[in-house]
Amino acid sequence: MKVIYRHYEPEQNLEEIRAKIYTTASGLPATADQIRVQALNSDPKLMRFAFTEKDDPLAYISASGSESQPWTIGMGYPWSLHGCPSDVQGKLFKDLISYIKRNEKIQEITTGVAWSSKIAEEQIRFFKEKGFTEKERVFLYALDYDVTEVSGWKLTKDISAFSSRVATSKDVDRLIEVCQADSNVRNAFPTQEAWESYFKDRVLKDGHAVMVFKGDQVVAASAPLRLKPDGIFLRGKEERIIMRFRAVRPGYQDAWKRLLIELAKEIVAAGWTDLPLREAIFFSTNSLTASILAKQKPEVEETQLILSYQPQP
Repeated sequence: MKVIYRHYEPEQNLEEIRAKIYTTASGLPATADQIRVQALNSDPKLMRFAFTEKDDPLAYISASGSESQPWTIGMGYPWSLHGCPSDVQGKLFKDLISYIKRNEKIQEITTGVAWSSKIAEEQIRFFKEKGFTEKERVFLYALDYDVTEVSGWKLTKDISAFSSRVATSKDVDRLIEVCQADSNVRNAFPTQEAWESYFKDRVLKDGHAVMVFKGDQVVAASAPLRLKPDGIFLRGKEERIIMRFRAVRPGYQDAWKRLLIELAKEIVAAGWTDLPLREAIFFSTNSLTASILAKQKPEVEETQLILSYQPQP
């Protein structure tokens, strides 16, 4: 089989092709719009594709870095469609990792394997054969809140000094700034342009984003999103309202409670009282005990394995 290799180019329908390959191979959701945002101002050679000579897609692989952590980069699995030769996957991986190594600023290459992927074990075997070793595991801790109840919580002394309002299109810079102040959120998008697109084209377009202030400074922000289980952002079998993003400025932990209350009020005003609001956090640890404890607590779930590239000399 003659194989044609290409790197990413905009307006070539490659976002749709990548989404199709990923969802078919992993069983997990992805959209062309999400991929388009990720590709904004990114190095096109970090996303590579394989096609037949008849231009039928075979496979792809990608990697992405971060402006705030330029010394590290995360790379993905060489996802492929049925009938793709295994040596095509190997070449995509080899070519991409060789390209990454040429960047002297990169000190660490990592990858993540979601346990919800239908080929998770195959992915792990592949990466270990290529020189990756386990670094840590990612867990999800989730609680459901009755929005009607939370919207009626009293503003206690610790949170009464905060104020809040619904965000508008004029607040994009403020939303980005508070997100980048939160170390748990700041690496969600690789560039300023991607952040702007996320808020302008998705969050503020849908509405209901809430900002919490201390004086004139935004100290917390979020927005509700009705979501059906997708195996990534929402587990289980029932639809929930989630925080599509959550940012809290360091030193203002109390603002989270005020944010939860104001978000619940906005959800009630939108008429979404039929669903609970799920608040969830992801955390990672290299402690093996965490996996054991997670199996004993239904609100805690192990979601991902993180591996780091450690090639043998």
